Amino acid sequence: METLVGKFLDAIPPQHRAVIVEELAHRDAGLLAEVGEVQEPTATQLQAVEHVLATAVIKSLGSDYTPNEHGLAVERAIESLLEVWPISR
Repeated sequence: METLVGKFLDAIPPQHRAVIVEELAHRDAGLLAEVGEVQEPTATQLQAVEHVLATAVIKSLGSDYTPNEHGLAVERAIESLLEVWPISR
């Protein structure tokens, strides 16, 4: 599946962008299609992406409430996303 990546996702470092695209493709392909081509996300779009990623982190928690390696990668992707596109901009 080829995904168009607009400025919104392109502004995120590649290693984190790959995690974000993977999670959106897996959990909300419609949202990926919506944000994949935008130059700048709306607050609603950004919050929706952050919610999808936060859900992925929650689902990665083990019995000791520690995220697995993938969950840690998603956490780092969230941090990167919010550094580039702060919700309170």
